[in-house]
Amino acid sequence: MFSKGSPWREIFPSVGVVLVLAAVLAFFAPWAALFLAAAAVGVSFWSAKNRQKQAQMLLARRIDELTASMEQADFFALSELPIAIAAFDGKGWARWRNKACESWFPCDQALLDVEHILPGLSLEKFEQEKGDVPYAREGKNYHIMYRSAFLGEDGQDRLLLLYITDITQYENMKKKFDDSRLAVAYLQFDNYNNVLKGLSDSQRENLKAEVNKLAGAWVDEIKGVYRQYSEDMYFIVMHRKSLEEAINKKFDILDRFRGIKMGNKLPVTFSIGVSCADGEIAAVGEKAQSCLDMALGRGGDQAAVSFDGNILFFGGMTMAQEKNTRVGARSAAHVIRELMANAETVFVAGHVNEDFDSIGAAIGVAKMAMIVKKPVRIINSEQGLSLVKFRELAAGYEEYKNILITDEEAIKLSAKGALLILVDHHRPMLCAAPGLLRRLKNKVVIDHHRRSEDFISDATFLYQEPVASSTSELVTELITYFSDNVEFNRLEASMLYAGILVDSKNFAVQTGARTFEAAAVLRTAGADPHMVRQLFSEDIELVKCRARLYGDMKILEGGVAITSGVLPPEGQSSLAVAQVADGMLNMEGVKSSFVLGQMGEEVIVSARSAGRVNVQLIMEELGGGGHQTVAGVKIKKANIDELKAQIIELVKKQMEE
Repeated sequence: MFSKGSPWREIFPSVGVVLVLAAVLAFFAPWAALFLAAAAVGVSFWSAKNRQKQAQMLLARRIDELTASMEQADFFALSELPIAIAAFDGKGWARWRNKACESWFPCDQALLDVEHILPGLSLEKFEQEKGDVPYAREGKNYHIMYRSAFLGEDGQDRLLLLYITDITQYENMKKKFDDSRLAVAYLQFDNYNNVLKGLSDSQRENLKAEVNKLAGAWVDEIKGVYRQYSEDMYFIVMHRKSLEEAINKKFDILDRFRGIKMGNKLPVTFSIGVSCADGEIAAVGEKAQSCLDMALGRGGDQAAVSFDGNILFFGGMTMAQEKNTRVGARSAAHVIRELMANAETVFVAGHVNEDFDSIGAAIGVAKMAMIVKKPVRIINSEQGLSLVKFRELAAGYEEYKNILITDEEAIKLSAKGALLILVDHHRPMLCAAPGLLRRLKNKVVIDHHRRSEDFISDATFLYQEPVASSTSELVTELITYFSDNVEFNRLEASMLYAGILVDSKNFAVQTGARTFEAAAVLRTAGADPHMVRQLFSEDIELVKCRARLYGDMKILEGGVAITSGVLPPEGQSSLAVAQVADGMLNMEGVKSSFVLGQMGEEVIVSARSAGRVNVQLIMEELGGGGHQTVAGVKIKKANIDELKAQIIELVKKQMEE
């Protein structure tokens, strides 16, 4: 009936004895017995109540003592924790901090805010309700986890709690591990045969010995190991830390190779491909080989480095040297002919907003498909004046009257065995047929631009020659090896000839012996200068656009000419930008030229160089590309003044380097 330890249970026996005595007394004196029983019950009830109250007070006191002890233990634990803890109010003032926080960070004032305790951080860094922030100070690394509590009746009073962990030891271990990761590099003497040509036997051996000496000395510097497995190829293994040192020195080994003078008339140039990534060593080696291919595809004399998920480029300051051999063109023509022969349909696509090089190259490839009797269509972006002029001329040629189609039309016509040939570009973002590019498996790329990082990597065959003046030059060469006694009609020869003229700036830029040979082939085949002149005819608005740009021209230190202007988005404004860039470079004292044209929401930039400045590297910084001496970019929703200032800074930086 009563719980164990209850005061009622303790007095129950005594009450029972008294009640028994009262019952016995009732036989002799009933009133006395009744009084005795009532008194006994009253006294017992009072005694039990008093004892129960004392027990409750004792229990409450013990609970208070235990709670106080626990609070002291909690406070002691928070104060002595091996992580720093600090509490701040909504204005950033410190309300409490533990001993670790006081020993790790400057807490020597009575009133402290976030910026005083954590120099370099402000309250704005902790705007969210919770999150994580990395922090470094005086050679130590910390991880800050923050949480927000909202106090008060209305929940408007913010309390910011910071939990700071010292992760210096972990970061040091991580860096030590990262520094010890392996990096693989391939070095290729990319103009080996040309440099040795014309040298005596002793000069050849001296030059080779000097190259090996420099390569060995550089590998010793970076604490790596190497193996020369052919006359012009080296394989190197190094640690990531050594690779970082080479990156910081901007791969100065390229300059050292270039400075070799052993009777050679041409500079010694090397291309380097390096990779440092997670995964199997075989995969790292494959990535290094891919980087070497990229460096060679960009003209050589440079290093392409795959590092922390990015591709870095160094060097590339020497003009690419033309190869006199035609082996590459002959082999490429053979491969393309076989691919066309096995295809059901051939589609050809240039870049968006086609110029005459893009159209001329596409016409040349279409001619190749006609030679092997395959149905062929040219996909166009329906942009630019060049297409309008081509349509006017093509109206008189039955085979080219309806050859132009859109990407949507091509997708409907495409079959599983179709072949897509891309000309004058190698980046997916520039393709005039993006839908077909994603749809078809068989793809061929023919281009003369230096390879960018985001090139079309899944192409069945890639023919890229950065030394060529134009893609039309490359296609003309391919056609000569494609079949014996190829006969061009007047339109085909003239379009290819126009393509060479446009990109070589009338044989003034990026022009070699093979450029003139290709032009001679086309002139012999019937290229009509009158038709080409008709293609290049200008209207008055184009002249006005050029005049506005020339009027704003400024020549900066180092022979850097730059101009900008707002131009009408329609017509030939983009052509005016390129023409002014060419014209400025011909002016006395100008070493490089940059023209920015604001057309609607886009800014088009054309850049030219006489050789000292590598405009390709500058345009790549902005998302574009091109050649060392001819490059450009198109940027949407850009501020033309900010872009102009950015270009000037990039030019200054490159010239200082």
